[in-house]
Amino acid sequence: MYEFTGKVKAVGEVQTFASGFTKRELVVEEEREGNWPNVVAFAFKKDNVAKLDGVRPGMRVKVGFAVDGREWTDPNTGKVRYFSDLTVLRLEQLDGVVQVPKPAEPNNLPPDPGDGDMPF
Repeated sequence: MYEFTGKVKAVGEVQTFASGFTKRELVVEEEREGNWPNVVAFAFKKDNVAKLDGVRPGMRVKVGFAVDGREWTDPNTGKVRYFSDLTVLRLEQLDGVVQVPKPAEPNNLPPDPGDGDMPF
């Protein structure tokens, strides 16, 4: 697992593909000296897309991620394409508070606050 530390620049909308696959991006700008910013997009996939609901631009985070890649052949043209993602395995707020907790088990969910506004 790799790690990247910085400030959240953007949180993308959920993308749903024809296959039913869902993906959502988190863009983080590395905090470092120099003239050239290092801005990286990370991917949350499938059921993990909801874990970004409480994340806002400006938050300082540490991202634990894996590099995922795959080859795909277009069945219509036979053209081969290659895809790479930085898939998030862990997201932590830098002050030590876990910003994106694991979801509760379905039978242990807390009551709905009604307005959908989470306190974090």
